[in-house]
Amino acid sequence: MIDLRSLDERARGDVMAAVAALETAEAPVGQDAYPALADAALRRLVEETLRAGGRCLLDAGDRCWLSGYDDAVADQLTAQDIGTLAPVDRTVLALVLLHTVAIPRAEGRITSPDWTVAEPVEMRTLCLNRAIANGTIQASVRRLRSRGILRRGNRADIVPGPQFLRLTERRSRLLWEDLVVLCKPDGAHAAQIRRGRMSTEVSA
Repeated sequence: MIDLRSLDERARGDVMAAVAALETAEAPVGQDAYPALADAALRRLVEETLRAGGRCLLDAGDRCWLSGYDDAVADQLTAQDIGTLAPVDRTVLALVLLHTVAIPRAEGRITSPDWTVAEPVEMRTLCLNRAIANGTIQASVRRLRSRGILRRGNRADIVPGPQFLRLTERRSRLLWEDLVVLCKPDGAHAAQIRRGRMSTEVSA
């Protein structure tokens, strides 16, 4: 790993500016605005700097980038229940994803793998779920919005928020598999997913 202290002041500043932008942006960061993302050698230093904090560089396409948790680090945090959602928030988020992404994808209205490409769901639709009180659902939506897991803003559409752009390819796949199992737990695809995960756990 190259020590940032060995770089000249300008290059070091470019790397740190890119890291700061990647870690704080709600939308993918265009590399044209940050020399350390446009230059391959400096971009490797950006990756190394992020990796030192358990983060990774994500290619968002169209010469844009974001940062997210490295899969191994995310697994460790999840195992220790650090930074995870409360059960009720996970339940409400699952409801949102079912209505905004899973059902539209299944019916062919959405073809993009991007979680933020979604059809809005109304609060009254979420509140049709009688297992959770309406007030509890509304409070959960507010918490999810405050964390960027749902689109921010009290009047914003209820759709997945910018945090979904920070998922690695593996975590995005696992999330989709969770929704498949949730929608049809007794289906052949769900059984295949369970077998695949059991096989992975055994070989790990």
